[in-house]
Amino acid sequence: MLLSSSIMSRKPPRYDVPKAAPQPLRLVQELVNTADFENSIEFVPDAETLGEWLAARGLPGAQTVGPEDVQATQALREALRALLVANAGHDLDPGAIAELNGVAEAAGIGLRFSADGSARLEPSAVGVPAAHGVLLALVHRAMTEGTWSRLKACRQCSWAFYDYSKNRSAAWCSMQLCGNRRKTRAYRARRRAVS
Repeated sequence: MLLSSSIMSRKPPRYDVPKAAPQPLRLVQELVNTADFENSIEFVPDAETLGEWLAARGLPGAQTVGPEDVQATQALREALRALLVANAGHDLDPGAIAELNGVAEAAGIGLRFSADGSARLEPSAVGVPAAHGVLLALVHRAMTEGTWSRLKACRQCSWAFYDYSKNRSAAWCSMQLCGNRRKTRAYRARRRAVS
């Protein structure tokens, strides 16, 4: 889907509201929310903006961003969104798995041990592929910690949100906005069917 670039205001957009995920998973949420489909806004439309986005989050590759990195980052974002759609109870797009595996391979993600004997996944790549590797390592960490399934894509607008409900059944980023819209449409459709 083609999105227009955002009109830059004095305050940068908040990619993580409503229902922000806890750190460090919030970085993944912020990446997924760099596209606003309801308003057709692309928040990382070019290399300069992506470089600023990476630098603001302390991710590698901010100084070396090229046009191909923008396309790769947007493809990663949509593959991650597909995982979040699956977290919300829908089928997983097999193309997303292929994309994620390709990004992981390009990032050179491997197990790295620290002096204290602990281990974690880290990328061996440099530049933007290293940033992608860091994000995928965060996904893996959230999956092993059990928090990943709480990060979902809204049924209405596809915005990433963190499900804080006890039974993990939230379906919308905001009940007041998206949930209400969905329920209003369903109500109107039922009324038309009766008439």
